[in-house]
Amino acid sequence: MNKRAIAILGAIFILIVGTLGFLIYSKYGSKGASNNSPVTETTPLNNTDVQPTDQEYSNDQNPSGTDNTYVTAGTVIQLTTDQVVSPVLFYNGGGVTYFNRSGQLLRSDLEESNGQLLLTNQKILEVPQKPNISKILWPTQGNNYIAEIVSADGTKTWSFFDSDTVSYTDLSPKIYSLDWAMGGSKIVYIWLEGGKAYLTISNPDGSDWQTLAEMWDKDDIVKVSPDSSSILFYHGSSTEKTNAINLVSSDAKVWKELVKDGYNIGALWSPDSQKFLFNKLDNSGNKYQLWYYDLASGEAVNTGLFTTVDKAVWGADSDVFYAAEPVTGAAGSGALTIDKFYQVSLQDMSKQEYSTGNFNVDGRELFLSLDGTRLFFKNAQDGGLYYLDLNQQSPN
Repeated sequence: MNKRAIAILGAIFILIVGTLGFLIYSKYGSKGASNNSPVTETTPLNNTDVQPTDQEYSNDQNPSGTDNTYVTAGTVIQLTTDQVVSPVLFYNGGGVTYFNRSGQLLRSDLEESNGQLLLTNQKILEVPQKPNISKILWPTQGNNYIAEIVSADGTKTWSFFDSDTVSYTDLSPKIYSLDWAMGGSKIVYIWLEGGKAYLTISNPDGSDWQTLAEMWDKDDIVKVSPDSSSILFYHGSSTEKTNAINLVSSDAKVWKELVKDGYNIGALWSPDSQKFLFNKLDNSGNKYQLWYYDLASGEAVNTGLFTTVDKAVWGADSDVFYAAEPVTGAAGSGALTIDKFYQVSLQDMSKQEYSTGNFNVDGRELFLSLDGTRLFFKNAQDGGLYYLDLNQQSPN
């Protein structure tokens, strides 16, 4: 064979090897790139390729006047595909309880495997079926609860579940709003009768009631502090330009108007009963901003987040809180949103942002693990129970 033929064969061999190498790299190299997803393959989320955009604030919206936001990449894990109603952590932190859309009460243990939480040992608890449950009010202690029932015309009523008798007691339709008190041994509510409204306390089944005071208005929402020493109240259906948040002591001897300016609604007490988060309409009147009030200083402070109390939860020390802020949509509008998560420190108003990537997350009914390393939430986009692992964060 002459030298020219050998050269041609050699060139063909090199071309074949190069082509095979390119094909192998294309096939396996692309698979390796997909492993950078913050969501594991066992917990797929609904990706609609919506790109979140950073929320910007003017100095009057951001009380610190500076950008104290730090961004980290989050890990979002789906725990169940059930459409959950009012999920809550066990008192010992070892599991979760929730209702599903079929009206069943479920209880599952939380187990960790390879750094990831899983729901195991799921049980359906035998409780009487109660139609049209929209929300569960869980006490801070005990196994009882109150079911909020919403009828077809939007009317709210409540029913007390006694875990000892495994039965419901329907509370009077004369109750306009209510909240737990004394760790779950009492309830406080607004009672409507004869064209008047009364602040009342009773046993959870409505027995042994006592009128604390007559109220000025008939549409007050009540929020009892964790230590049951104070009760916040505000109009639940006001159409005025201003809506104050007020406080009354549990013995009805001390009355204070706390937040006077602007339209304010909603309240979420801190664990130490010294602060609360609330919603305030911004200057445009179109979006709610999250503020907090400090009872000790008497100051109301803008947190700089455009969100609402139903998308927030306090840390155990009452010095930080976590919130889901929409980057698409508006909190409190009733429509679905796409959120980012933040941890906010009240000491310097610094914000730690947790990114969820391009996935649709509408975080509501937030609660923390006992050690504060996982942030659980109901994703209103699909109704499932998820959590954000606050430990597995790395700078973007």
